[in-house]
Amino acid sequence: MSPPRLQGRIAAVTGGGRGLGLAIVRALAAEGADVAFSYRESRDGAEREAEALRRAGRRVVTLPADARVPGRMAAFVEEAAQRLGGLDLLVNNVGVFRRVALADLTEELLDEAFDVNVKAAVMASRAAAPHLRARSGAIVNVASLGGLRPWRSYLPYCASKAALLMATQCLALALAPEVRVNAVAPGILEPPGAAPELEKKIPLGRFGATGEAVDAVMYLATSATYTTGEVLSLDGGRRLA
Repeated sequence: MSPPRLQGRIAAVTGGGRGLGLAIVRALAAEGADVAFSYRESRDGAEREAEALRRAGRRVVTLPADARVPGRMAAFVEEAAQRLGGLDLLVNNVGVFRRVALADLTEELLDEAFDVNVKAAVMASRAAAPHLRARSGAIVNVASLGGLRPWRSYLPYCASKAALLMATQCLALALAPEVRVNAVAPGILEPPGAAPELEKKIPLGRFGATGEAVDAVMYLATSATYTTGEVLSLDGGRRLA
């Protein structure tokens, strides 16, 4: 059996209290990492998960952090690094996904999308940079297929995720050579909450699994040692169709 790939490493995950973020936290801990993760509304679940991981031998820090509040995600990163003694990996997972027709679009909804989906990741990365540079670390941004192709009635989401992809490339240049910065761009994951007919439009004929998105994050975090500024799509080929 091979040793855990992240034994002795420290990771921070934004929006790690549920869904894909929680699955990433569990995967990082399973590979030996000590983990800090933020949450907004899922305090009870976050604390239960943290206790389970601690019983498994991991050091875990959970912190409330609302990405809509200026400075909050940077503060989360700083406290995580202080309490755990450094930082090797940052996963910018926190995001907001809202359907809104153009006629109903407001500045507040547009601001929210960019605050949560772009600014939170950029400012968290800025805060993490000194810690990551000291340990030749990495950043993985969780983007979306919506950042690669337009979706009707999702302008704020698609535009902000597209901006996150460009920010990934800019951060990769700014933080090289010490820090690698990459992104994953999932398509529709199960359980999809999407119309079944969408599945027929996917060249591989199915929605993705959360575990497949987690595997992509883990690959960029641990194995892609000569890769930076890249976007790993996991959409079953939907961006092509």
